[in-house]
Amino acid sequence: MIRLNAFFVLKDDVAPETVVTLARELVEKSRNDKGCVAYDLFQSATNPSVMMFCETWADDQSLKTHTESAHFTELVPKIEAMTKSGLKLERFEF
Repeated sequence: MIRLNAFFVLKDDVAPETVVTLARELVEKSRNDKGCVAYDLFQSATNPSVMMFCETWADDQSLKTHTESAHFTELVPKIEAMTKSGLKLERFEF
């Protein structure tokens, strides 16, 4: 199993609600991808501009297929464009 935590901080002029809308679409569609065990979005309770995707995948092939999907390739660049420095990805295997 693979756990990915992708942290990001929004640019100062970006309303968190704008990103949450796109992120929720990504979460909903990604949960239907083969091999997706879990896919969630978290928003900091102390700073609403700080967010994290928490994903669990069955294997590398499932993750690869997800990153090549239409929803991923369409939505992730839009989300990244609204961040201060992109997504900081941490990968864990268990």
